[in-house]
Amino acid sequence: MKEKNLHKLLDRLLKLPKECEWVEFKMNFKSEDDIGKYVSALSNGACLQNEPYGYLVYGISDSTLQVEGTSFRPTMKKVGNDELEHWVLQRISPRIEVLNYQIGHNSYLTVI
Repeated sequence: MKEKNLHKLLDRLLKLPKECEWVEFKMNFKSEDDIGKYVSALSNGACLQNEPYGYLVYGISDSTLQVEGTSFRPTMKKVGNDELEHWVLQRISPRIEVLNYQIGHNSYLTVI
């Protein structure tokens, strides 16, 4: 996805009144298990709400919906010798696709 489209998508998500079944905002990394739960829940929530994707966005305050940036880099995180994404996806059934995008310098968008 091109940078321009990522910013349009983020603007759309930030216009929502709050988090919902298919959108979750987080500031920083919680735990591997929590991320797995978010990915699974967002995937199911998007399906139930007839949304094509679920979104987990890092660097956004979930209480104010303000872009604050994050120190968490999902593509750099490892669990043992596995990349975080691979580790999470091995534990979710049925298999789903997850895409990670960096938005600017301080925010990350995970498309589920």
